Amino acid sequence: MAKKTLTSMFEDFHEERPACPKCSSSENIIKSGTRKIRNETAQLYFCKNCQKRFTDRRLQHTSYPPKIILAALTYFNQGNTLDMTQRTMRRRYKTKIPISTLNNWIRTYGEEFPFTRLRKKYDLDPNQTIKTRKLFHPQPYLFRVHTLKLNIKGKQFPELKRYINDMLSNPMDHLFQSKKVLRISELANTLNIPKPVIRTVKDSPASRMTDLALELAKTKSERHNKIEDFFLVNDSATVAMEVPVYLTEKESGFKKPIAGHIDLIQVRGNRIHILDYKPEKGGNVENQLALYAKCLKKRTGLSNLTCAYFDENAYFQFPPNL
Repeated sequence: MAKKTLTSMFEDFHEERPACPKCSSSENIIKSGTRKIRNETAQLYFCKNCQKRFTDRRLQHTSYPPKIILAALTYFNQGNTLDMTQRTMRRRYKTKIPISTLNNWIRTYGEEFPFTRLRKKYDLDPNQTIKTRKLFHPQPYLFRVHTLKLNIKGKQFPELKRYINDMLSNPMDHLFQSKKVLRISELANTLNIPKPVIRTVKDSPASRMTDLALELAKTKSERHNKIEDFFLVNDSATVAMEVPVYLTEKESGFKKPIAGHIDLIQVRGNRIHILDYKPEKGGNVENQLALYAKCLKKRTGLSNLTCAYFDENAYFQFPPNL
């Protein structure tokens, strides 16, 4: 048996252990071998508190790798039929998934994929479900809109629907590409706006969905886009991603136009939620989100806005100072 190096022992000591699914403890969790499950090897853990043995897989109680389940349900939620989903998964992952298994996943993981409940009520065209416009502002952004959800939520907030559709048609390239424009992400760090009261939620639907979406990212650089796509397709409240917002020179109060892109816009209850994925909180994210809210309020006339930033571990929500 090979001896462990000091480096490997140090890494093992500091490695974050998953919480036990039975007693929720993250203390006294030790590695307990591995298990071969179809095309992947899963790490086994043992909880000394309750004697539970479990794996580190994000989706339990299945013999298929989580990546295949997540990819299949996402593809289905884009408006593709079960037959199309089966054929595509076989081509991409060299795995034949019975239709009965796909149906079982839809039933079993409906809580993690809220849009599946809504999807059953409508006949979707996979070529029309999501509209995409590539923006160069000046870096490239994928401005994407879920047409069905925007139409549904737009009945409650027609001003939001109008603005998003207007930006799809005319994304104000001349303003965003102007050398005079101030980037909101940079401007936020220079402002002294009173700190809002932040409500922290450790186990939120957004964080759980983010944790699942990370399974689909092959590299760190893919994470942001994969998470936004995952929300847009699988969440029942997200209507658009990378939404361009701005204030003109006369509107901004800075003698220059300001502009930025909102990661995600959700409509939940009677409020519009402005979300930003922040895996490593840097800069003044509260100011950044407050400026996004100010822009969106000016463009739509809506004031019932809520801001939040999140990662796979927690969700931080606050009312913007408008």
